[in-house]
Amino acid sequence: MRPSKFWIVVSVVMVIAVFLAACQPSAPVATQVPAVQEPETQAEQPSVAIESPAVPAPSEVVQITMWDIPQSEPYTVWWENYVKRFNEANPDIKVTLEIFETEPYKTKITAALASGTTADIIYQMAGPDAFKYFAEGKMLPLDDLLDVDKFSESALEICSYEGQVVCMPLYLAPSFIYYNKQMFAEAGVDVQSWSNPMQPTWEEFLAACDALKAAGFVPIALGNADQWPGMFWYQSFQNRYGGNEELFAARDGKDGVTFTSPGFIKAGELVQELDARGYLPIGYNGIGGGDKYSLFTQGIGAMIYQGPWMMGYIVDEAPEDFEFGIFNFPSFKDGNPSSQNDIMAGVDALWITANSRHPEAAAKFLNGFAERENAISFMNETKNVSVIKGVTEYADDEVIKLMVAEASKAPHFMPWWDIDLPAQISEAILNNIQALFAREITPEQFAQLVQAAAEQR
Repeated sequence: MRPSKFWIVVSVVMVIAVFLAACQPSAPVATQVPAVQEPETQAEQPSVAIESPAVPAPSEVVQITMWDIPQSEPYTVWWENYVKRFNEANPDIKVTLEIFETEPYKTKITAALASGTTADIIYQMAGPDAFKYFAEGKMLPLDDLLDVDKFSESALEICSYEGQVVCMPLYLAPSFIYYNKQMFAEAGVDVQSWSNPMQPTWEEFLAACDALKAAGFVPIALGNADQWPGMFWYQSFQNRYGGNEELFAARDGKDGVTFTSPGFIKAGELVQELDARGYLPIGYNGIGGGDKYSLFTQGIGAMIYQGPWMMGYIVDEAPEDFEFGIFNFPSFKDGNPSSQNDIMAGVDALWITANSRHPEAAAKFLNGFAERENAISFMNETKNVSVIKGVTEYADDEVIKLMVAEASKAPHFMPWWDIDLPAQISEAILNNIQALFAREITPEQFAQLVQAAAEQR
């Protein structure tokens, strides 16, 4: 969630298989009352030493602080309630939850990790940047702290570095295109008429967009001020033509593949087609923060491409009669046959930092998240796909069930590029994605800028 906002490719079959199956106060010291001295004029009496009873030291209250971002309002509310329940049940531990807006948090966490001033528990997506901090000794290994047996093996794999579990996976975040059923109906678009109702071909998708536009609707609710929503489209287009094989080869500088290879150029062309066809909101490059979600929840745009955190925004913001569905990113007849059913997904995570004076208490708090009752309520209240074994079968939302079913069909997960790619490369993509969408630079120029960044590593 990336929102005001986990992401690394694993076998989806493994995913579904496992889814289904401080302040410390000093204790007061006992005081001793001096022997009572009678006035000298009185008769001498035996001196008696009187000691007050030893005052028992109060239980030490361990202070734990957690930093997180507001994935959605239901997500934030769930954590606030869990913190309250945990503190009440554990009077010797006091957890304080601090929530920061997504973009400011990125700056804050980078500075805090550099200066060694982080909280006990921090939010950070699993990926190369976070693993680097672990390698530098700024995060703690969790194998002996976390109840790892309760988590799906595939989620733990994403949260592992050099054979050690280094973070606690929060949820699996497969991304789909969400669509407004009423808008589709008014525009005469019937997903059941597609060759695959859960995944249109590119031609079927374009036809749907044209029908929506003709009906007076904005086909695609894209708010790209935060840059990564546009990157979602670019990377998914690349996936359909070059697949993960091309991506990883370009990332690793292997086999002569670069970020100017055919799949990347084609992705740039398709991104610009969305703008050229008038499918995007006016001023989309200036719409960010929560407003980018409101484009969809308030009925301004008919479709939005997001992770499951989008459901939290729908629950929180959309009208009560709001009806929506989901489908996978379009397929391309002339694309890479092995990647047409891939799904973009990742895992958001929490970490225990080396700054924590009480890692065992922090781990106790995190292990409570994995308890079945808490895991089920987290899934159903926040609308996220659980990574706790045996929990997804208790989903009370049909869309969550559909996400799990669709994920079971996907041959690969495509990772979030801003997490999986080295920082120089991802920054080059993000810093230029607005210009690419607005057709201010060509796909070739965009690709060259990214490749230049890759060569500077």
